[in-house]
Amino acid sequence: MVQEFIQEYFCSPIINPAVQGYNFVNTSVYALILLLVIWFGIIPFLKNKDVPVNFKFMLALLPYVIFGAGFRVFNDTGIFNNTCNILDPAFFTFTPGIWFLTAGITIVALLLSKKISKDEESFYKYFGGIGLLFAVPVLLYLFSVFKSWDGFFMVVIIAAIITLAAKFVVELKEKNFFKDKLNILVVAGQVLDGSATFVATDIFSCGEQHPLSESILGVHPALFILVKIVLALLIIHYVDQDIKDERVKAFIKIAVIILGFATGGRDLLTLGAGTCL
Repeated sequence: MVQEFIQEYFCSPIINPAVQGYNFVNTSVYALILLLVIWFGIIPFLKNKDVPVNFKFMLALLPYVIFGAGFRVFNDTGIFNNTCNILDPAFFTFTPGIWFLTAGITIVALLLSKKISKDEESFYKYFGGIGLLFAVPVLLYLFSVFKSWDGFFMVVIIAAIITLAAKFVVELKEKNFFKDKLNILVVAGQVLDGSATFVATDIFSCGEQHPLSESILGVHPALFILVKIVLALLIIHYVDQDIKDERVKAFIKIAVIILGFATGGRDLLTLGAGTCL
């Protein structure tokens, strides 16, 4: 019974995503694992290592998110076979394996950067630089096989315009809403995810694997972007108003930023590579 459950809800979506896709079970479990890892693993780890968690840290962290999103697209291009065997290296090119790999690389790079840096500024440079060493080759390869530059730039332009428009509208009522620079990244990440999904599904006729996203898109594709913006603004409002610990505030925002740019970045690069399902 347990083996059949795992096969149906976890292994089958990995082996044949075009047919199975994501479901409420594996999506919920992956989200729960992420929250537990962040709360009981990453947060204590960063506190213990006295790592500064702020806007500069998030910028240095972005290359690792880009690496994870880009390396995930390698799987879509057919370089690796889909497998549910955790002992097979190919397992680490698909969700959730790719994010275990990315987290491992990030932690090692963080420890190394902390060890060799002399001050906070050099830490950001080393940490971000190591991330670029991983992200740039992946991006260069994907760019070399791109089939849809028009779709890629369409998403980038739409996301940039909507993010700036959202910032302008919100600041008309709440001038200091984006005083914390992390807030604009929270919105930008969610808008990127929403824009990539909108363009991929409505303009390029790609499918959507996430059941919740698919239900929203079923009402109207553009609604997905609006939902993403509202969600981002509500999270920012709650965190800034109700949470007093500045480090916890930053942790929550960074988690949301990572989710936005990871899923949005993967969709953006998938669209460009022409491998959407």
